[in-house]
Amino acid sequence: MMQVEDNFNEFISNLQIDNLDDINTSLEGIAKKLNQKYYDNSTTDNYLIVGSMGRNTSIKGESDIDAIYELPYEVFEKFDDYESNGQSQLLNEIRDTLKEKYPSTDIKGDGQVVVIAFTKYKIELVPGFKQDDNSYKYPDTHDGGSWKITKPIPEIEEANNMTRNTSTYRDICQMIREWKANNGVTICGLLIDTLIKDFLDNNPEYKWKSKSDYYELLKSVFKYLSDQDENRKQWNAMGSNQIIENKNFNFIKKGKKAYNKLSNSTDESSTLRELFGSRFPISEQSANEYGYSNDEQFIEEIFPVYIMYSLKIDCEITQNGFRTGLLSEFIKKKFMIKQNRKLKFMIVENNIPKPYDIYWKVRNVGYEAIRRNCIRGQIKKGIDYLNESTNFYGPHYVECYIIKDGICVARDKISVSIDYD
Repeated sequence: MMQVEDNFNEFISNLQIDNLDDINTSLEGIAKKLNQKYYDNSTTDNYLIVGSMGRNTSIKGESDIDAIYELPYEVFEKFDDYESNGQSQLLNEIRDTLKEKYPSTDIKGDGQVVVIAFTKYKIELVPGFKQDDNSYKYPDTHDGGSWKITKPIPEIEEANNMTRNTSTYRDICQMIREWKANNGVTICGLLIDTLIKDFLDNNPEYKWKSKSDYYELLKSVFKYLSDQDENRKQWNAMGSNQIIENKNFNFIKKGKKAYNKLSNSTDESSTLRELFGSRFPISEQSANEYGYSNDEQFIEEIFPVYIMYSLKIDCEITQNGFRTGLLSEFIKKKFMIKQNRKLKFMIVENNIPKPYDIYWKVRNVGYEAIRRNCIRGQIKKGIDYLNESTNFYGPHYVECYIIKDGICVARDKISVSIDYD
């Protein structure tokens, strides 16, 4: 039990943001420049960190930082008087002002935000006008321009309240984010925080669990996620009741897979490593048994990971030049894959707008891979398919990653178990 508790303590520690000072320095620099224009002073006030970081549930490596910059009301009046899309003109003015301070940084207006792309992260800055009820009016440039309302403050307050009144809320929110990043799960951060609040409200016995109980806790969390309605169109956000739309979220199906893995596991350490990736510590026994290698590469150590799109890969199996079927069909029918087959891994579903780069990883697991010194696990740039062959028995898996603007925005993994001939 002590080993389990130590592993989860280390895991949670590995998830903590390590560049907050740098992010705050960037935000203060942005605020100072805008304050000189809109308030005629050089303070670093008038911005609010929102999103996952504002709710204190974000994790290390997340590339998008959400912030609101609060503008004087007369600025709203000025751009509201424009005959056509004053909202776009407001974003352009803020963009041009920040370009004076950051001339070599990619800065652009994008729908509802000004995106400032620093080297290791990008800040999505929302120009906002604070209302009497603590909501913010903000510009939307689509369809000729309009003003929308957002309510981040009650969402932040609700998250802070959960953190004060439980010992597990923030940990669960962060672990689910790591699972999302490691498994190509499409779900927004606000929905994660909302669903975990609902889970704890409905299961108060989990509000104060020790980390030695986190394995069973995670089983219950994934069971809760997997029991959600796949046909649900929207949810109401915690604190604000704002609408969260179901934008092809796949967390329910992926949650079922995670729950089944945890429920059927014979090696908890290895299963948790598979679900959460390299930031979850692996026991020495599991490392030896499964052949974890110092040479293995992990995408989160190469690119920031921020899953925004869906990706699905499959595998075409052939022998002697004749197609025998797809791996997904073999899995459904519980067919075994024999040695000496040709495998063509390929992207079958992809909603990511071009341009982007494709990377692949092949990982061999178990005794035979260790005996043959063929663990592999390197990440290599490729195209939309990857040719392999079934040279020896045992478990294997292949991962595909989509890299757009220097960020891993989608990923998928497929497992291949090769049987004896």
